Amino acid sequence: MKKNLLFNLFVLFAVSLCSFQAVANSNSKQAKNTEEVYQLTYIEREPGTDDYEITMLVSDRYIRIDETGESSGFIIYDDKEKVIYSVGHQDRSILVIKQHEFSEKNSPAKASIEYLQLADAPTVSGKHVFNYRVFVNAGAGVVDKEETCTEIQLVEGLLPEVTAILQNYQKVVSGQQVKMTDNKITEMQTSCFYADQIYNSGAYYEKGLPIQEWHSNDRSKILTTYNKVSVNSDKFKIPEDYHQFSIGKDPEIAIQ
Repeated sequence: MKKNLLFNLFVLFAVSLCSFQAVANSNSKQAKNTEEVYQLTYIEREPGTDDYEITMLVSDRYIRIDETGESSGFIIYDDKEKVIYSVGHQDRSILVIKQHEFSEKNSPAKASIEYLQLADAPTVSGKHVFNYRVFVNAGAGVVDKEETCTEIQLVEGLLPEVTAILQNYQKVVSGQQVKMTDNKITEMQTSCFYADQIYNSGAYYEKGLPIQEWHSNDRSKILTTYNKVSVNSDKFKIPEDYHQFSIGKDPEIAIQ
C-alpha cells in the first residue's frame, strides 16, 4: 500500500515549466470573449479502471473539470457562490452541491499531520517539494502504530491563486460528505475514511500545489503539466435548460 515517489515525473514536470513561463510572459492581445486561465492536467487512477486524464481550467472565480475524450458531462465550481454543478448530458441534468460549513473537530477520527521536505526531489521553478502525510493511530490503545490516510507531494508556495480556489472547492465537496455521514466508525467507515474522504478540508493547499496524491480509497493522481491558456468565457457556463437537483441525507432526491 506504500506509495512510491515517482521522481522522474518531477523532472518531466520541471521541463513543462519552460512552456508555462513562455506563455505566462506573453503579452498577446486577448479576444473580447476570452480570458486567461490556468490549465492543469492530471493522470488519475482508481481501483478497477484504467488510468484516465483530467483537465482542470482555473480562473479567478471558476473551476471547470473535464475527462479527456469523455463528452458525457463536466463539472463547474463557482467560487463566488460556493456551489458545484455536475453536468450530465445524457439525462440533461445538473447535480447541485452547495456549501455546507463543517469543522474537522466534529470528526470521530483524530488525525495528525507530518510535513517534511523531500531532500532528494528536484526543485520546481526554484521551489522545494514537500511530503504532506495525514495519519491516524491504527486502533484504540495502540502505541506507535500509525495508518497513513493521505499522502501528498506538493511544491511549496506554487500558484497560491490556484491553490486557494482548489481548497475552497475541496471544502464544498467534503461539506456534502459531512452532511451525509452518521459519524460512526465501523469496519467500512474507518478512521482513515473520515480523516481523508469526509472531513478533508484540503489544508495541504495552504502549503502549496499538489503534484502527486494518494488517498486511503486507493485513488491517486499525478499532475503532468500546467500552463496558462486563453479560453472562451462560455466554458464556465452551465446549460440553462437542464433540470437541476440536489441530494440530501435522506434517500429522496429534491428536484429544483
